[in-house]
Amino acid sequence: MHCNDPACYSACLVTAFRKEQNGAVTYDPWRCMGCRYCMVACPFQIPAYEYSNPLDPQIRKCTFCFERISKNGGVPACVEICPPQCLTFGKRRDLLTLARRKVNKEGSHYQSHIYGEHEVGGTCWLYVSTEPFENLGLPKLGEKAPPRLTETIQHGVFKAFLVPLGLFGLLGAIMRFFRPDTPADYDARRKEP
Repeated sequence: MHCNDPACYSACLVTAFRKEQNGAVTYDPWRCMGCRYCMVACPFQIPAYEYSNPLDPQIRKCTFCFERISKNGGVPACVEICPPQCLTFGKRRDLLTLARRKVNKEGSHYQSHIYGEHEVGGTCWLYVSTEPFENLGLPKLGEKAPPRLTETIQHGVFKAFLVPLGLFGLLGAIMRFFRPDTPADYDARRKEP
């Protein structure tokens, strides 16, 4: 989906995902440590792990044919090969204008919603359809991008290291309460009548 504010990028601890200038969210397998947080974070459930490749597994997702577009100025392979030419490639603002024209055209059978315009902060893949999007398997999502919520919570929790300090303080108190006897404590108890 190539979100404007991608959750996979936000969740990746080693920045194996990257948001490119043209909107593509790309993946660098050399940086990936295989934690699969990106799979959990994605509201569309797009990234897929290669479980069948035990020696060199990678996360797989559409790259918007980034190499092809950036080097040759071409279009993604799916757009080029689509027989009924139902895929259109271009700048997001131009595609939104085209989609609005189609949706608002008199006698149009399209749903009055452009999927991806606002979902999770907007995506680079936009859909118009004559069927409700839920019937097509696209999830019903809010407008707020998941990273805005998760990063706010994360930054709030770890601000000034309050949680780690509290955790270490609690562990220290538990160790003090349940500490094993020292040799001197053991000897003192043996001497008691």
